[in-house]
Amino acid sequence: MKIYLSPSNQDANTYSYGSTNECDQCNRIAEACEKALQRCGFEVKRAPKGQDMQKSIGESNAYNPYLHICIHTNAGGGSGPLVMVHQKDNRRMQYATPIYNALYNLAGRGKGYGVRLDTEISGNLAELKNTNALGVYCECEFHDDKNLAKWIIDNAQNIGEAICKGVCEGEGVPYIAPEQPSGDVFYRVQVGAFNDKANAENMVQSLKADGFDSFITEVQKEK
Repeated sequence: MKIYLSPSNQDANTYSYGSTNECDQCNRIAEACEKALQRCGFEVKRAPKGQDMQKSIGESNAYNPYLHICIHTNAGGGSGPLVMVHQKDNRRMQYATPIYNALYNLAGRGKGYGVRLDTEISGNLAELKNTNALGVYCECEFHDDKNLAKWIIDNAQNIGEAICKGVCEGEGVPYIAPEQPSGDVFYRVQVGAFNDKANAENMVQSLKADGFDSFITEVQKEK
């Protein structure tokens, strides 16, 4: 089955944590989701980072996938995932419901908004109305709360895997988990540590200008 992934291009939607934005983090999620879906046997095309929505719609229709999955994060003071569809027919709900459930279960919190019609939330969404594929629009979590924004950043890989799990359940195929590295060793790369947040933000912007996804995490100093 062919799937088109359309991550948010909304770089003006800033996060309440980490000097990052919706575009950056949704592209991290989409990249993880793409790898997971390919690992599970799906054919995937992912929109380039920052691509105009109308171009993504045209690219999706030319690719002719069965599913068109939009990946976004939300704002407005809530918490928990939301999945939207343009119609609640059986074919769309076959995938939308397990994708929502996987996102909800990952969050591990009691709140969420279920699977809703786009017209109930924000009117007709172009990527659901104008794409030929079955459209599923994921609002993975709210980024205007500091704790939730940090959770998104820390769990981008897991969110991508959760969307894949939902697709696998909807399609009735096994989800194949990523291989775990042998032993208890894993590796991180850190560019620098700063006492002044402004210096950290300048480093992030410099890295982004060079094409490297980057973000800030706060660490309490040991006493």
